[in-house]
Amino acid sequence: MQKRNIEALNEILQKYADKNIVIGTHGTALSSIFNYYDPGFNGESFMKIIDFMPYIVKTEFAGNKFLSKEELFYIKKKYIDV
Repeated sequence: MQKRNIEALNEILQKYADKNIVIGTHGTALSSIFNYYDPGFNGESFMKIIDFMPYIVKTEFAGNKFLSKEELFYIKKKYIDV
């Protein structure tokens, strides 16, 4: 899954180079992308954000090179496992 997510992200970054882009996704896909650029983002990190909806994060890239990640906004809602 991580490989597919990174390939898709790289395609978007290439197609819209030098543009501001908004991408919506679910927490698992987002976590796999975060983990790719920061291996310290792991399962425990995912469990910290699982209750955040919406979760808005600003990331910056230079081409396909990851530069930074900044949490901008989230609302914490209780995760209910059904």
